[in-house]
Amino acid sequence: MPAFRLAALRRAFGLTAPLACICLVLLLLTAPEARAAGFYEQPPFDNAELTRFIDDFPRFRDWVKRAGEAPHPSVGADGLPGFEYSAPAAAELERMGWKPERFFFIMGRSAAALADIEEGDALAGANRPADMPQVTPAETELVRRQLASLLRAVMGE
Repeated sequence: MPAFRLAALRRAFGLTAPLACICLVLLLLTAPEARAAGFYEQPPFDNAELTRFIDDFPRFRDWVKRAGEAPHPSVGADGLPGFEYSAPAAAELERMGWKPERFFFIMGRSAAALADIEEGDALAGANRPADMPQVTPAETELVRRQLASLLRAVMGE
């Protein structure tokens, strides 16, 4: 009986289903950002995560320079802000003990918080770049409290 069901499925789907699955897997392997649907819908970061990010960012930044990588904010087909990065960048972050989506989430949100602190209301409403996520007041306050450390980590000082 199971052989009959398998044969029926093969007839029903033909080569289309396996080919579609292979294409989807290749897409996910070559474009990790595609896995991050609803990228900024993650829970807000906390002080421990921001501190860890500040500690690890200089090492990742140095790796990015050596590897010639360019992770960057993006805007998805849905018009929402996201983040693009390569499979090697994801692998490096995993080697460092991070989930890549979480590291880039904190990177994007902390950068947006820095911009909000610097620009204030100038980045509100229609003036906010499409690739800039919204930040919670708690996240902005965490960034404000760790501003000097975060700037040292980002600037490489």
